[in-house]
Amino acid sequence: MQQDGMLKARAELCERIDGLRAAIANGPIAGLCDKASDVRHLAQRYQLRPVADLAWKLEGRLARGERGPSVIDMLSLMREASENGRAAPHAASPSVAAASARVM
Repeated sequence: MQQDGMLKARAELCERIDGLRAAIANGPIAGLCDKASDVRHLAQRYQLRPVADLAWKLEGRLARGERGPSVIDMLSLMREASENGRAAPHAASPSVAAASARVM
């Protein structure tokens, strides 16, 4: 049963990340920051620290008005980490770890 809950949480995270990505081009800054914060809080609730950490960094970039390739890359990393369901930073896939070093 616990595994079903985690699958649902990861699916919800992916949906929220996809919605945020779709809103990046035209969404208001405050709304984008709120969406990133929602992703961060959900990831924290399910102890998906890599996703939460990336969402926190994304909030800062969005607050500064960034919407370019680095933001899109970060959203891709967040989605990959959500799909993999890695709970600990050291357990993230090598590609997520390498890419996150680029966007930090």
